[in-house]
Amino acid sequence: MLALSLFWFVLGILIGALANAARLRPSSWDRHGWLLMLGVGALAALLGGWLGVLLLERNLATAMALWVAVFGVTLPWLLTREWFKAKGIAPGK
Repeated sequence: MLALSLFWFVLGILIGALANAARLRPSSWDRHGWLLMLGVGALAALLGGWLGVLLLERNLATAMALWVAVFGVTLPWLLTREWFKAKGIAPGK
């Protein structure tokens, strides 16, 4: 399980890096937001992987880790976008 946990951690960091490349980081996360996005991806992948082991067994846990990490890194962008839209402010400007 340690090897799977390390794999999920690396997978989460890669998903966080892809989210940074896609500029999904909220603009309110100033200078160290890129590092925070990597951490969010890694934490979401670990949680998703362990949740997948508990709910779906080992064979589907990596897929669960992948999708939970994708959801985890897009959630801050979606929440800040909806908040800006409700306030009537253009995000990122």
